[in-house]
Amino acid sequence: MKAIPADLAEQVCSADIDVTATARIAAIYHRSLARRAVGRLGEAQRPEAQNLVPRVRRLAPAVVHSLYRNTAGAGPAETRRQLQEAGSPAPAAVYTGPPDAPWLRDGLQEVLRSLGWGDEQVGTVVTALPPEAWSSLYLSRQALRTAWPEAWSEHNTLVEHLVLVRGPMRSATLQSTFGTIYAQVQETGDPLRMFELLLHESAHHALLLREQFTRFIANPDAVGTHALRPDPRPLRGVLHAAFVMWRITEGLHRYQRTHRGGGPLDGHPVEERRIFALQSLHSALALLDESAQWTEDGRILRTALRTSAKHEGIPV
Repeated sequence: MKAIPADLAEQVCSADIDVTATARIAAIYHRSLARRAVGRLGEAQRPEAQNLVPRVRRLAPAVVHSLYRNTAGAGPAETRRQLQEAGSPAPAAVYTGPPDAPWLRDGLQEVLRSLGWGDEQVGTVVTALPPEAWSSLYLSRQALRTAWPEAWSEHNTLVEHLVLVRGPMRSATLQSTFGTIYAQVQETGDPLRMFELLLHESAHHALLLREQFTRFIANPDAVGTHALRPDPRPLRGVLHAAFVMWRITEGLHRYQRTHRGGGPLDGHPVEERRIFALQSLHSALALLDESAQWTEDGRILRTALRTSAKHEGIPV
């Protein structure tokens, strides 16, 4: 596990969002990867690149992928360019680059394998969206920005690419392409689904980041099931489901409180989805309390998740 400054330890064990703390934690994570990239260079070439590491805030997903997959390292000039660009990351945006980029192709296939598709080429990246999709995406982003500004800022801090896919999946986040959200292109047709998706996958990023610094469950590979994924999953996956459902529940509640009459999601079943998120949160927490061996930090996080459920009147 990576070391964390004492004043950030509380945020690592929290379900809520402190944007400044998140940015600092993310920078620590990305700098650890940057040092790995520098370590690939020849001894004489390292000092100049090493001087850029303290400025790193967010490495591009392609760079993260090369480091996690231990593929051929970039040369000195390219490594310096990557570290320089990591000092001023741009807000999250729909991916419009080459659809066959190696890191993207590998990432999509990893997602599909996790869903049982083996190495079949059943997914393709979409980089040209119809106007109605852009309109829906705009509404979902407006809803998140106005209802929960901190979640919107966290999304833009952690995520670089929203990769839209045509294939047998809904959405996904991978550690090996951290900074990328994969989403079924059909999801863009519904602003409410996209609002949930942005919260959902940003939450996975937030918890993956926390897991770089601590363990929440001592038996993360033990198997259980929950409402979101009826197939057996490791308890670590169930914890992710609970964390995601907490974020979605909170986001929908804040949206209702912010937009009491209309708003970007006007006409969509927001209350129905909030109730489903609460029920899913309850289901995941019940399984975790039955089967998980919580660490000290895990018990702190569990308390935060359970508190939300109690406030909403769910028996836990």
